[in-house]
Amino acid sequence: MPKAYVLISNESGTEDSVISNLNKIESVKEAHGTFGSYDILTKLESNDEQKIHHDIYNGIRKIQKIRSTLTLWVNEKESFRKITKSEKEVLEKYMAQSFIMIHCNSSQESMILQELKKITEVIEADDLIGSFEIICKLVAPTYNDISDIISKKIRKIINIKSTITLNVVGNQGFTK
Repeated sequence: MPKAYVLISNESGTEDSVISNLNKIESVKEAHGTFGSYDILTKLESNDEQKIHHDIYNGIRKIQKIRSTLTLWVNEKESFRKITKSEKEVLEKYMAQSFIMIHCNSSQESMILQELKKITEVIEADDLIGSFEIICKLVAPTYNDISDIISKKIRKIINIKSTITLNVVGNQGFTK
């Protein structure tokens, strides 16, 4: 199924309004307020790639108070999910979450995805086309635990050049 992530920078203090508008867009399946380089992370999925294109250009980019977006297209061949949707909903309510964007050495995405799959706290990961090579979702009891997992497990994986972390704001966002 075609999928993309859109990272959003918006005017300060407008996250709730932007997220509310994102919830009205059909292919937007998740939106989370984040701490980090971007203010909001969204995940779009649809059976029709053109629907995602349409929703980005005629939906997301038309929302007032959005200053800029960065779209990350998923290479559908390389992805994994470790938990069911209902398990994921429980985890999202009670745990700290982060999305980690990974730059890696050329042609090493498959090997890195296999290593990420071994880390219990990494619950999903996608191979990307564009500005980053991989994005993964990490859950843990606290953000201190997330920091430890990133520094002691993820960044230790051979062929990872750099990472960018977006910590999810607990009360801002939705999952459809």
